[in-house]
Amino acid sequence: MGTHQVELSDVHSGPPPSRKRLLAPLRYLSIKHPEKSVYDFVVPAAWTLALFAGYCFVEPKPQLFGDSGLIKLVRDLLIMAVPFMVGALAAVAMGAPGLHLDRRIVGAPLLLDGEALTLRQFVCYLLGYLCFIGLAMLIATVGAALLHDAILVWTKARPNVRQTILFTGAFGLSAALSVLTVTVLWALYFLTAVVNRTDG
Repeated sequence: MGTHQVELSDVHSGPPPSRKRLLAPLRYLSIKHPEKSVYDFVVPAAWTLALFAGYCFVEPKPQLFGDSGLIKLVRDLLIMAVPFMVGALAAVAMGAPGLHLDRRIVGAPLLLDGEALTLRQFVCYLLGYLCFIGLAMLIATVGAALLHDAILVWTKARPNVRQTILFTGAFGLSAALSVLTVTVLWALYFLTAVVNRTDG
């Protein structure tokens, strides 16, 4: 019996086939659920405003750069966390089929392109989204550290520009940390209380 070899051109995520394959993890944000949008947008936005307000009004301000700066601490954490999340995603995605993970969620369905997702499909999207955020933050923190000295030189005679760049970076870091933290907490809730639910 002949076998058909699956190629990348055969793989797509929902109708119609997407050409933005590298952004596929962001399809997680398109999943519909009564509670999910709150943890995708509302709570992270509130946390972002709270963190940024704290940074603006606290004196002395938390150090962003340097060996004890927040950016280095975040980068060191992500260096360990991103490979772990990729490994977790691979374990779920490539795991053996089973009635537990390949069933529909109990209660309100998780919908993508009008179709209800199984637990495995949703967990894959959730972990893929976390990996994407973590990798994007890792690249951003490395880039910020590399450009720090150059920006100080470029803005030496323009303190207002330097302050604008600093506060813009602080806001971006607040937003990224909020999204990552809330999504991790949502993932912990889902994997702890929902995946192992036996009723229904």
